Amino acid sequence: MSSLVQQDSIPAITSAVQLLSARRLIVKVGSALIADADTGEIRGPWLEGLIEDVVRFVARGQQVIIVTSGAVAVGSRRFGRLDRRLQIVEKQAAAAIGQVQLMHAYDQSLKRRGFGVGQLLLTAEDVDNQHRCLNARATLEQLLKVGAVPVVNENDATTTAENCFGDNDRLAARVAHMVNADVLILLSNVDGLFTQDPHDNPLARLVTEVRCITPEIEAMAGHSAARHSSGGMVTKLMAAKIAMDAGYEMVIANGIKSYPLAAIENGGPSTWFFPRAKDKDRARY
Repeated sequence: MSSLVQQDSIPAITSAVQLLSARRLIVKVGSALIADADTGEIRGPWLEGLIEDVVRFVARGQQVIIVTSGAVAVGSRRFGRLDRRLQIVEKQAAAAIGQVQLMHAYDQSLKRRGFGVGQLLLTAEDVDNQHRCLNARATLEQLLKVGAVPVVNENDATTTAENCFGDNDRLAARVAHMVNADVLILLSNVDGLFTQDPHDNPLARLVTEVRCITPEIEAMAGHSAARHSSGGMVTKLMAAKIAMDAGYEMVIANGIKSYPLAAIENGGPSTWFFPRAKDKDRARY
């Protein structure tokens, strides 16, 4: 297990140093965090804590881009059933409804703290096509320049199987690469990568550092049991590969409790992925 470090190590110093030294961070918010699992309502107090963390980062000179999930989960309330029971066209309509509510919540929370917000909805084509990718990057750079906090989501209202990511873990990783971010933070409903599924094996141990994605590590990935989640550990490891190949750090942490970014800084449970060599200055195209 030379490519990973288990929970015997102390990640607190690592977490604080990595976050404090980052010039630009991407924070990915999972559906299970922002949307109540039973009602689909936005978890307002939790969102306030996240935005308080984000504003604190910005106040100390850092740039933060949020990649948020949750539009379908929030919008599915209009159909009276869970998003996974919706037909494709219903999910797209739910995304259109839920995205408005999500952005309103982000806008109001940031506005109370004196910040603006900018929305960017992307598809896989926007990231894969050189011209569209450069346009998206320019938009994000301009939003950061004027002091607005960019909030990114997949354009679930129009995407099809041919042009969608299907999860925001990989979208967040691609956005991080696009804008030459220093750290990608995946906030989820799990503490990080475990040697085995902790729900099945209470002796499973948290892996705190990974420096190479090996078949052994890939075998540790399970499936998300979250009702409103389309990702899981498999897609998080896919995101980690993108991050490590691009030369920036990535961390998976449990964001369920209030002030999730502060929890990471203070040494809360997490898994850090480190690239072999830093190559963040390499252009995307």
